[in-house]
Amino acid sequence: MSEAAAEPDPMSALVRLFKGLADPTRLRMIAAMVDRPRCGQDLAAEVGLSPATVSHHIRVLSDAGLLRETRQAPYTFYQLDLEQLQGAVKAVSSPKRVRELATAPAVGQDQRAVLRAFFDGPRLVALPAQRRKKEIVLEELLRRLPRRREYREPELNRFIEVVHPDYCTIRREWIVGGYMEREDGVYRLAPRGRAVLGG
Repeated sequence: MSEAAAEPDPMSALVRLFKGLADPTRLRMIAAMVDRPRCGQDLAAEVGLSPATVSHHIRVLSDAGLLRETRQAPYTFYQLDLEQLQGAVKAVSSPKRVRELATAPAVGQDQRAVLRAFFDGPRLVALPAQRRKKEIVLEELLRRLPRRREYREPELNRFIEVVHPDYCTIRREWIVGGYMEREDGVYRLAPRGRAVLGG
């Protein structure tokens, strides 16, 4: 297995974890498992559900990485993995962390290092001179655009200006790099740009 394939996708894991929490019944079950491990029968009695329904919810919570299991035959006991829950909350605890998380599936560790070097929060500090670094930055800027079939030039300028004042240079670099095409003051994603955005 390649290193890239082995590396977990932080966004997918976090989405799975929060989906695991997005159910009132599962929240009640989690509350019952905070202080001590509970078996399926205990949980069924606690939340007033059938064992089969409890088993389904336990499977969802386990897949989300929220439970620790211990076996004491003939029972399996489950307890909330508080560290996992705290880690998920920490992952969305600041604007910077949310932005880093949002770029994680699309870019690798080296690309994120480039983005950290050239962005100060949401603002682009400078456009890199080195071609590959410039491409990484241009592709990140493209990902930050609202999705549109086409962009009129004044509208595109406003979007770019939020991130960097020199919107003329950014627009030109998108055209030169093959990310966008321009006709009569209207910009559309070129095949390379659509590939960056996954469509």
